[in-house]
Amino acid sequence: MNGEELTWLYQTGRRDFSRLDLSQAEIIQGNLSEIDLSRTQLDWINFSGTNLTRANLSRADLLHARLIGAKLIEANLKGADLVGADLSWVNLDGAILIRVDLSNANLNQSFLGNTDLRDANLSGANLSGANLERANFSRADLTGANLSGVNLERANFSRADFTGASLKTANLTNVNLNKADLSGSNLQKSNLQQAILKGANLRGANLRGADLTGAVLKEARNSLATISELNLPGLNQLSRVDFSSANLSKANLEKVNLKNANLRFALLHKTEMQNASLQSASLIDVYLRGADIRGANLKSSVLSGINLKETTMPDGSIHP
Repeated sequence: MNGEELTWLYQTGRRDFSRLDLSQAEIIQGNLSEIDLSRTQLDWINFSGTNLTRANLSRADLLHARLIGAKLIEANLKGADLVGADLSWVNLDGAILIRVDLSNANLNQSFLGNTDLRDANLSGANLSGANLERANFSRADLTGANLSGVNLERANFSRADFTGASLKTANLTNVNLNKADLSGSNLQKSNLQQAILKGANLRGANLRGADLTGAVLKEARNSLATISELNLPGLNQLSRVDFSSANLSKANLEKVNLKNANLRFALLHKTEMQNASLQSASLIDVYLRGADIRGANLKSSVLSGINLKETTMPDGSIHP
């Protein structure tokens, strides 16, 4: 069946086109709302500009499909194969994308707000400029994905895999990154205000210039992270960075503003903290062995039970 035949049958009132072969068909700027294309062969199809609102595309083969500017509001794409597909400028508001394969897909400037992407594969996908606000990416694979400048506010990324992903300048305000793997990711100048990073893996992550105001990183594994020049403006007792029990061993915290931060029980073994602001910070039972705190501001900080062996002190001396 070709695109013209499908369009004619749809206009006569038919909606069920499941399990058919529509490979390489072309329907541009058409209206196929509420159509059933489940388990249909749609590889290399061109649906650019087409209205597929509430369409059933579950387990459909959309390999390398062109869906530029298509409307897929509340569409069901559960288990669909969209490897290498072009979904730039697509509206997927409220769509079901559970276990969908979007590896190497182009989602530039797409809208995925409120979508369900649990267990989805977005490895190598281009999501630059996309809006993912309040989307559910729990356990999703985002390895090597490009999320630069993306709006991820209030999205759920618990246990998601961001290994090697680019999140540069992304908006991660109030995002749930509980137990997410962010190892080797680029989070430069990203906004992580109020983000939940409990149990997150940030090994080798680059957070240079990131804003972590009010973020919760308790139990985070930040070994070897680059966290220099963090922007933490306006911290107070009600909104402060929580690094309690965090592993920041060998992290680069040079010139970081951690005023009022909670660092109780944190592991700061061989951590670089030259010229850091630790004013009024809580440093109870902190492990600072071998750390470098030359020029650090410790005014009014709470210091108790600290291991300072071999630590380079604020005045440059080495603690015995």
